[in-house]
Amino acid sequence: MFVPLLWGKPLHLWLGIVLMVLVTLQILSGKRLIKLPFSFHKRNAMFIALVAVVHAFFGLGIWFFNFPIK
Repeated sequence: MFVPLLWGKPLHLWLGIVLMVLVTLQILSGKRLIKLPFSFHKRNAMFIALVAVVHAFFGLGIWFFNFPIK
């Protein structure tokens, strides 16, 4: 198992940035600072969970199991 590079950076780094944007969007839509339908809020939460699991898999793999970054 290895962590792929995307534009010169490891994939888990990009997933962390995407996760930060998604969580910010989730907070803003939950506080109703931006008006989005509740169905978007629910789908966004599921997508956050999916991205977080993949992000954690690669991050923990690098840290504890020495996944090479290629």
